[in-house]
Amino acid sequence: MSESATTAPRSSSLLIRSVEPADHDAIRGVVVGAYAQYAGQLPPEVFSPYLASQLDLGTHASYGRLLAAGTTEAIRGFAAFYPDASVQGLGFPSGWAGLPVLAVRPGPDGLKVARALLGACERLAAEAGAPVLAIRTAGFRTEAIARYERLGYRREPEYDGAPRAGSGPAGSVAHLRYVAQMYMTLAR
Repeated sequence: MSESATTAPRSSSLLIRSVEPADHDAIRGVVVGAYAQYAGQLPPEVFSPYLASQLDLGTHASYGRLLAAGTTEAIRGFAAFYPDASVQGLGFPSGWAGLPVLAVRPGPDGLKVARALLGACERLAAEAGAPVLAIRTAGFRTEAIARYERLGYRREPEYDGAPRAGSGPAGSVAHLRYVAQMYMTLAR
């Protein structure tokens, strides 16, 4: 699959594509908009680093592929796909694929956008030969967790908790030990 190829079929003009550098400001707007609802649920010293880790497009790009969902006029969602989830420093086995960030701008088409991005990442995981797509999410994101479960993902309690020490982007996000992390997987 080429980097500029559409990774999901067009549906009501929804397009999934690779992120270009010119998209970074719009992507950051999507992430901030998607996570703004959680700002009041966590202390600022926890929320700010959590959001910063989600916004670290450079790190996400260095470990995987950045995908945007939207129309020709606007980006509505963003996902960071890692073909090897072990680089996250969370203890995931080498060979699993990972989805460290999935953010969708709030709105009536949010579920459709999230499903399209998730489907694109599932296809990328299958193309990479990964038996599992692992999703890092936080326990306070109860609606997202319920959505993942409805789509067949299950919680993997052995990966719950703080990031493990070591390499990868999670190693620099020590604040997450204060957030009830949950890891969801979908076996392929």
